Amino acid sequence: MHRFNLIENANDSLEHAIQHMGPINQNGAGDWKRIIVDFAHVVELLFKEKLRQTHPAFVFDNIDKYPSNITFTVGAEKAFKRLQSICNIQFSKDEISAINTAREKRNEIEHYEFSITEQEAKALVGQVLSFIFSFAGEHLNLDWKDSHLKDEKWWVFRQYTEFYNDLLCKAQKKIELEEIYVIKCTSCHNETFDVDAEKCLVCGHSEEVLECKWCKEPYIFSSCEYGEEAELCPSCEWKDGYATANCEKY
Repeated sequence: MHRFNLIENANDSLEHAIQHMGPINQNGAGDWKRIIVDFAHVVELLFKEKLRQTHPAFVFDNIDKYPSNITFTVGAEKAFKRLQSICNIQFSKDEISAINTAREKRNEIEHYEFSITEQEAKALVGQVLSFIFSFAGEHLNLDWKDSHLKDEKWWVFRQYTEFYNDLLCKAQKKIELEEIYVIKCTSCHNETFDVDAEKCLVCGHSEEVLECKWCKEPYIFSSCEYGEEAELCPSCEWKDGYATANCEKY
């Protein structure tokens, strides 16, 4: 019988992803797809392991059904929320951006059409891989940098992380210096999406910017469930849905 515990399972997915990571300019669409899916899997499993170490019941979606071995385990988003509320882990804005990027791109790959530019892919890899090593070391005492990044792989890793950090640093300086009006990017989740240029200054994601008919604030087309039909930003869209559900509109 073959068996992986949570850490071994995460470790295997990480190694598989790293095997697909060639020099920064030599990956194809299939490589990016495999790397992103594996990274998201690693993040989810690390979250579950931290919950398991706190108490095994927290790994399961329905805690009351513990210790049944047929109940569903918690999903990535709920695991993330439990780490904050139960384990008292405080995530930085950059860490939250990495987590959201990994989860949403994985969902796009597994449930719908997948598209990503070279710059988006490179930035995503640097962003998420840095988070994986940081979380594994700080919260699980795993020294994965030494075990996974040997010889030429360390050089490849540095290419991605330095690429991402350089993009982020330059974007932040440009925003401050030129007083650019930015909102959160729907791809890398940094507050670096240039409203006027309709393009992210970090990952290069480009998309139409619309104006909310209620609050008049700009929002990115894909950030809302109903897009142009409702003509509402995410915040107003949520308020509208809440009001409808609670009969406050009528």
